[in-house]
Amino acid sequence: MNSRGGRGDDDPQGESLSELLRFWRSRSDPRAFPGLTVPGRRSVGLSQRDVARLAGVSERWYRSLERGEEANYSADFLDRLSSALYLSRAERHALYLRAIGRPPALAAVPEADAAAEMDEVLQQFLDSQSPNPAYVSDLAWNMIGHNEPLREWFPWAAHQANLMRWAFLSREAREQLVNWREDWARPYLGQIRYARVHYPKNEALRRLERDILAGSPDLQGMWNRREVHEHVDGSLRRLKLPYHRGREVPVHIIALRPMRSDRLRVIVLMESDRGVVSG
Repeated sequence: MNSRGGRGDDDPQGESLSELLRFWRSRSDPRAFPGLTVPGRRSVGLSQRDVARLAGVSERWYRSLERGEEANYSADFLDRLSSALYLSRAERHALYLRAIGRPPALAAVPEADAAAEMDEVLQQFLDSQSPNPAYVSDLAWNMIGHNEPLREWFPWAAHQANLMRWAFLSREAREQLVNWREDWARPYLGQIRYARVHYPKNEALRRLERDILAGSPDLQGMWNRREVHEHVDGSLRRLKLPYHRGREVPVHIIALRPMRSDRLRVIVLMESDRGVVSG
């Protein structure tokens, strides 16, 4: 146990991280989470496997946190865990302090104008893409709408997630996005640069660039290549998600933009039975 999460019975600092997480799991009803209920299940509360799935990480990774082990837990992961466990603001604060020894920063939020354009008709369009996962994001890649298959593939996305922050700041993304550096990281950085050029006064984009480069220093070399990419459309990429039990799944990434708005992106992931080609 580390000094942040562990304690003896006489520790004046209060409950350990392990005790808090076990309590937060125990009070959650599995029936409230689509896909978690199993006929005949008698257990009360969420299991470690349930929480790992909801947070989009391996059971081993979550278990290490609950044991209080020292690790480089990202803010993105802790935020997704907070959302999965429905933590209050004070509980989220306690999670951060116990896990990484500091309070959370202000969370990035979708642009109000863009979020307002996410209406019932657009949600129906997303739902109609089933069984293909689909989502809508704003200029800074904050997800403001998604369908049920997207939540099944990426459970963390149900909680006002940011795609780029997950891709760059979460450890599991480098495992789940196959050939992470070349097929995902470089194109994503190029897309961020492209968006920054087109919307230089957009504060959310500026903050996204700053946070990603600060949170993952090894990206600086890729960023310095000054590559510029438009949003990937039609490219074939591979995913290796817990939802598919670790099987590599090739997907076409289809990118659309509603004609009524230049602030929204609509992305559909179409599973393919073809091999991956360069592009």
